[in-house]
Amino acid sequence: MPKAYWLSLRNQIHDPEGMQVYADLAGPAIDAGGGRFLARGGRAKSLEGFEQTRVVIIEFPDYDAALATYDSAAYQQALEPVKAGAVSRDVFVTEGVEDLAPRGETAGPVAFWVGAHMVVHDADKMAAYAAKATVAMQHAGGRFLARAGRTQSLEGFEQTRVAIGEHLNWEAAAGFYDSPHYAEARAALDGGVTRDICITEALDGV
Repeated sequence: MPKAYWLSLRNQIHDPEGMQVYADLAGPAIDAGGGRFLARGGRAKSLEGFEQTRVVIIEFPDYDAALATYDSAAYQQALEPVKAGAVSRDVFVTEGVEDLAPRGETAGPVAFWVGAHMVVHDADKMAAYAAKATVAMQHAGGRFLARAGRTQSLEGFEQTRVAIGEHLNWEAAAGFYDSPHYAEARAALDGGVTRDICITEALDGV
């Protein structure tokens, strides 16, 4: 069964104290649901679209567990400061790839590449891009954790297509966008989609 990933993007904190109350309550609720933080507030760099300053990625055992955690009484209690305006954000769950490629001998650290807020304007260009992006990821030594799987929006923008890639380290992630193979993929896309793309570093020990 594929894993699932809970993401929080376009985070804008308006009330730091309220945000801390949320964090103190949300952590145990996420732990209870089997969630594991992969990235949370570390270094981030935006490559297309919205300027991301804080990115959160949480891994769950499966899609249903991720959704159930959000709907749990404990997490809904944690959300009270968010509903009161402590932060504005987009939160969504996306299903991982069915057959996750082996990670190899790399124990970490890693960095993540996130593509979200996608609006497809040309399906043929998107398909051509996707094929070339697969080759580019393989050449970069990375792998896709999630890619166009089931996705449910929980707060904010209605997500329809999400991709998450895992890279060996920050430098590999930062160099991927302008690499020759990914440049070919972007050329094939040729305006076929609008999207946000960013990279973020993993937490220690991921």
